[in-house]
Amino acid sequence: MQEELAALEQLQNLDLANLEFRNELEQIPQNIEEMRTDVEHVGEILERERQRLAEAEEWRRDREREIEIQNELLAKSKAKLQAARNEKENKAAQREIDSIRRTIQEREKEVLEVMEAIESYRAAIEEHTGEFAELEAALTATEEEGRKRMAEVETELGRTDSRRKELSAAVPDRLLRQYERIHKRLGVALVECVEGHCTGCNMELLPQMYIELQRGDKIISCPTCNRILVFKGNDKAESDKG
Repeated sequence: MQEELAALEQLQNLDLANLEFRNELEQIPQNIEEMRTDVEHVGEILERERQRLAEAEEWRRDREREIEIQNELLAKSKAKLQAARNEKENKAAQREIDSIRRTIQEREKEVLEVMEAIESYRAAIEEHTGEFAELEAALTATEEEGRKRMAEVETELGRTDSRRKELSAAVPDRLLRQYERIHKRLGVALVECVEGHCTGCNMELLPQMYIELQRGDKIISCPTCNRILVFKGNDKAESDKG
């Protein structure tokens, strides 16, 4: 019976290790996908900033072209002023000049404001371009490491298949089915009993059950959590009681 329990314990250790491997196989792609999402998010921010920069520069160019047109109109109005033949023509030309100058001043102010925005956009783009490049490089490295690690884990899982078959063969079918049923439900199916307590649920066993467990001549399950119990203590005095 002790040999069967020992084989069962090795089987459980193998299953728990394999479970960690399988969890790792699931986690690696998830981590990569999270990184890819971060890269895409920064890329979207960068694209929006570039679009805003392009729109701001186009707006600036429009205002600068308008200033050029207004300056041409100003020159013509000045010519009108010089060619004015009477007071009425003089005042009309002067009003045109004043209006055009106000428009030019407004457009020049707008150009200065948009230039400040453009500089802000360029600074943000430079910052996020660097961040994007770093994230892309990290993603590429993580993908490469992930592929290698997944290949290693899959190789390890394949290697342990034969070992699991060997261990399973050393355990009676009834006990193996019991183990697999508990393992599927609770994860850990085989636990140590220490000082009369199940280490799976921490419940105390009845004294007679604890004595039978120490004797090691039959399978004892915890009456509370149903896990299979093993006793590894070296105090055999308890086993002589009763």
